[in-house]
Amino acid sequence: MGISLDARLRSTALAAGLLFSIAGCSGKRLYPVEGVVQFEDGSAARELAGGTVSFESVADRSNLAGEIRPDATFRVRNPFGEDGAQPGAYRVLVLPAEGADRRTPPIDRRYGRYETSGIEVTVREEKNRLTVVVKRAESVRTR
Repeated sequence: MGISLDARLRSTALAAGLLFSIAGCSGKRLYPVEGVVQFEDGSAARELAGGTVSFESVADRSNLAGEIRPDATFRVRNPFGEDGAQPGAYRVLVLPAEGADRRTPPIDRRYGRYETSGIEVTVREEKNRLTVVVKRAESVRTR
């Protein structure tokens, strides 16, 4: 016939609990995280404009990301679109813009994976200003 009132109440409670737990993840205090992507020589990595800086929490593997602007700066947002991050340690990856020439990437390919990037940062309970340093790809350095 139809779903009983009891079954509907249980499914509504389950859905509400799920939404509450998802909202609860974003309900914790966030701290601003901004920064700049630089090459080892200290120059701004402007070639990465339109690319992404992505953070993965060491504690719970949650992700945050920010687009690299034309001046090589970025601001991190969580998946809910909220600016900032919870305090803690994060692994970082850096990706060139979609559609960038994959045969001659501007940075070493190792920065495209958390496991190989070698970049880790700590977000503190304050405004965070970070510098993410990357190496140019070998093919770009020898031109």
